[in-house]
Amino acid sequence: MSTGEGPSGPVSVGERLGILDAIRGVALGGILVANLISFFGVYWLTLEERMAMPAGIVGEAVVFGMDWLIEGKFYSIFSMLLGVGFAIQWQRAEARGESSSQFARFFRKRMTVLILIGLTHLYAVWAGDILTLYGVMGLLLPTLARGSSRVRLAVITLFLLVPFATHVLVYTTDGRLDPRPPFVEMGVQAGQALGGDSSLSRGEIFSQGGPRDYVAWNVSFAVARPGTYLQGGRPFHVMGLFLIGAWIGTALLPRLASFGRSLRVVAITGAAVGLPLSFFYALIKLRHEQSVFMMSAEGLLQTASYAAGTTPLALSYLAIAALAWRTDAGRRALEWFVPLGRMALSVYISQSIIQMVVFTGWGFGLSTRTPVALLPVVAVTILFVQRQVCLWWLARHRQGPLEWVWRRATYG
Repeated sequence: MSTGEGPSGPVSVGERLGILDAIRGVALGGILVANLISFFGVYWLTLEERMAMPAGIVGEAVVFGMDWLIEGKFYSIFSMLLGVGFAIQWQRAEARGESSSQFARFFRKRMTVLILIGLTHLYAVWAGDILTLYGVMGLLLPTLARGSSRVRLAVITLFLLVPFATHVLVYTTDGRLDPRPPFVEMGVQAGQALGGDSSLSRGEIFSQGGPRDYVAWNVSFAVARPGTYLQGGRPFHVMGLFLIGAWIGTALLPRLASFGRSLRVVAITGAAVGLPLSFFYALIKLRHEQSVFMMSAEGLLQTASYAAGTTPLALSYLAIAALAWRTDAGRRALEWFVPLGRMALSVYISQSIIQMVVFTGWGFGLSTRTPVALLPVVAVTILFVQRQVCLWWLARHRQGPLEWVWRRATYG
């Protein structure tokens, strides 16, 4: 494929795989729901305050359902899809006669651009950004994806166990080896330097403060975020998911049509393992009313259930989607998400901007004031509007605006 844009040219529209765009679009919906929990201000409200809202019991059911079925699962799918995309690009580069070192240079340049986009999003819009971490860990992917299947399986297993091992290490040392506090302190200092209103609580700053207060709040959390990642072992977890995705893209995707029984086994087994463990995680989270890194035996159980349940359930979701894609009704349902998946980067960033305008002091300040029971309605509304915009845009352009920036910055 010669594109005139140098080695490892971009994928054309005709080469895109519809099922991957569809699953990517579904994953964006799950990530939106998970982020809306934060933008609604759920964790700044007590259980009594949430129950006092209209349809409070429905809102609590929504939160529990999110913790059980959504939290971590769709970000895991999104992570695996990056690994799948890496594998596809690598295979196509090899087919064009490019060396591994040539492709590695291209991919690392692509990840460097993603880091720059992520940092802008992280500090200017939403401290919950995941792109920066994806870019940083993606720099290591060309190296770690090599080796025999046995070695890669061992590396994946090790990386997926790191979050629990980290929690054990912090817990057994009474927090002396906790990496988060220094970053939190730096974050507090950064927020103070930017002049945030110290008389307001963090929830009040988020929803009621002016633009300057929100910027100070967001930068404070952004500076502290690496410590949170290290405390929870998130970088290793993400890399493990990347490697799973790379294996799927290399070993399974080219022969996906021949897998039927195997997909059903993955769907059933993943659900059998992931559903009860994720339910247990959600129960512990409900008991303590918020998501925290708990220095207790119960906290260890919570981390263990999350680490052991999230990835199997995410794989089950992927297998179910692959099976559904083979049926007329399933494909029609999944194809609804294809426009979102084709513009995934633009959709992800615009979701943060929409939520910032609606819920924070930058805009309408509806955080902590909107009934949590409305969260699914808000999520569906945002996705529907975004899909309509994507359809309009793709009828006129080959890719989304931020996809164009990413491509242009990568290829020159």
